[in-house]
Amino acid sequence: MPHLTTRRLPNIVGKKLMRFFMYKKAKKLCSTISRDMAFFEARFLRERAHA
Repeated sequence: MPHLTTRRLPNIVGKKLMRFFMYKKAKKLCSTISRDMAFFEARFLRERAHA
């Protein structure tokens, strides 16, 4: 088996793992941002709407 094909398989697995962890990190970051935005909207924007 040539050296190139032996290197390719772990590289594919590594790319898939990297993609999975990046997706997980982005999802966590997105939920944190949306939670913070909801907090600020509830705190500031809705209070002004009632006043």
